[in-house]
Amino acid sequence: MKRRLTALLLAGLMIFMVTACKKGKDTEPSSSEEVKDPNWPVAVGDIRVAEKPDSMVSLSPALTEILCELGGEGQLTGVSDYCDYPDSVRDLERCGTSQLPNMKAIEKLSPQVVFSSSALSQEDTVKLQQMGAEVVVLPHADSVDALEELYVAAGTIIGGMVDGEENGEETFAPLRRKYEAITAAAETVEKKLSGIYLRSAPLMMATGDTFEGELLEKIGIQNDAADDTGWEYPADKAKDLYPDIIFYDKSIDAQYLKDNQVYNTTDAVKNERCYEVDATAFERQSARMFDELETMFREAYPDVEISTAEPESGQESSSERDEDESKPSSSDDEGMLSLDDATKVN
Repeated sequence: MKRRLTALLLAGLMIFMVTACKKGKDTEPSSSEEVKDPNWPVAVGDIRVAEKPDSMVSLSPALTEILCELGGEGQLTGVSDYCDYPDSVRDLERCGTSQLPNMKAIEKLSPQVVFSSSALSQEDTVKLQQMGAEVVVLPHADSVDALEELYVAAGTIIGGMVDGEENGEETFAPLRRKYEAITAAAETVEKKLSGIYLRSAPLMMATGDTFEGELLEKIGIQNDAADDTGWEYPADKAKDLYPDIIFYDKSIDAQYLKDNQVYNTTDAVKNERCYEVDATAFERQSARMFDELETMFREAYPDVEISTAEPESGQESSSERDEDESKPSSSDDEGMLSLDDATKVN
């Protein structure tokens, strides 16, 4: 009886061990199964990129600069006819413009992605899609927040949903810190100067509805063209234009301001407070724009200090804190980056 009971116990134990081993084998991942890459495919709005692109074309000088800042220079194989910065892109294949892309040059490069700041024609878009290229339109930003979204979207497209997004955020972070340091310094200015940013003579200047006009105000300059729109100061108001300071594009000869009757009676000219600005830095909206802003602020208020303290490890900027507080705790679209202004042209 005792031997029979022992035999039954041993048989039960063997069955248990066999079942457990079988379950263990069933739960183990097959060696033939691949671990899913969290970066690819990329989904940004309507944009879909299956894998990391090794050939990209940029038809936008602005996006070319930003893509290079994001570390995508090695993935760029072609650029627009007007891309000239950084110097390293000058040797890349020239592929026309958004308005008139060079299809033969682009086809030879076989890009997975073609970037543009403005929409291509429907005909050109279809041709590029037939080549196997994803046409990505990232419009110029109209605010610093929108510019950060552009950096993150571009970073995600070229680097993946996780690594690329993180790279976009990290690349823009020092630009955000510089901007916040400048604006914080501007808030300490008690007596603000009136001024203008003259893009082109005679009266093409940053008006109140422009990003540049907003930036002028943010660095502590009371924009004399704030009430106007469309980059044009009304000629019938020119006689009342008396800025304390003038920022003018380097394409304008400084002597012009001294000779022109609209400007030569202003305090800006009389007190020699006219400063040259590189307009392309603002039009490209890259890191150079923030360097230009800092220079402009220092020229306007040389006695006001800009804090250059780096945030401590783990410390968020005010904008990052605001963003975190506004984020929902969960989302049905988790892992999907949404950016309304990032579009795939169909």
